[in-house]
Amino acid sequence: MNTPDAAWPLADARPGEIVVIARWTLDPEHRDTVRAALAELIDASRAEPGCLGYQSYDDHGAIVLIERYAGPDALQAHRDSDHFRRTAQQRIVPLLTERQVVVTTVG
Repeated sequence: MNTPDAAWPLADARPGEIVVIARWTLDPEHRDTVRAALAELIDASRAEPGCLGYQSYDDHGAIVLIERYAGPDALQAHRDSDHFRRTAQQRIVPLLTERQVVVTTVG
């Protein structure tokens, strides 16, 4: 997880980039399992050619993710990737008590 003094991940965002902001509320029973899987997801996502940033923050028992992609095709490639399906959709999402996701384009 990032520390509060980490650089703001959108400071150098450019028009046309896609930003995903997700907030995951965790069941305390599954917190360690989700965090371990999230570390794997972050590493694999950052290695994608169109991923410009992928950071996570603690938010009072929840996790906030801020992701940046070069454009819509890069976001779709991320969503179609094996690591996203296997780690996020199959391992993490079923353990969350709530999941909110906002997708926007930098203007």
